[in-house]
Amino acid sequence: MADRASIVDIVGPVAIGEFDNAKDHYKPGLIEWASKLPTLSDQAFLTECTRAIYESALVSRFRGNWEHEHFKASACYTDAKRRHAAAGHSPECNASTLYGRAHALAMRSAGHTPRPLTGCTCGRESEEKPSG
Repeated sequence: MADRASIVDIVGPVAIGEFDNAKDHYKPGLIEWASKLPTLSDQAFLTECTRAIYESALVSRFRGNWEHEHFKASACYTDAKRRHAAAGHSPECNASTLYGRAHALAMRSAGHTPRPLTGCTCGRESEEKPSG
């Protein structure tokens, strides 16, 4: 089984802080979950990320240690940034990532109206579309 060190680069510093503060009995499952995150298709990632964001927001209403839930949403944010860069977007691009799309889906499922998604500002998406 993988250990904490094996997921640091996948989940990023915020999620690692949440991992460290999570109850110990959640940690093996969190490591397993995070290890699989980069291997998910974009559609499966979007589904997983939407669930993580929704559940993190939901448990924020309750007292107690919910770091294991927040960890998943934070890890999704980091992996969405990685996927965005891997798709060829520049670091300055302000396009909505898969995390932004998942956040909007989670908000809609809770009855809220999210902000509109932002388009690509680095030109990468226009390169993918055939002209004329």
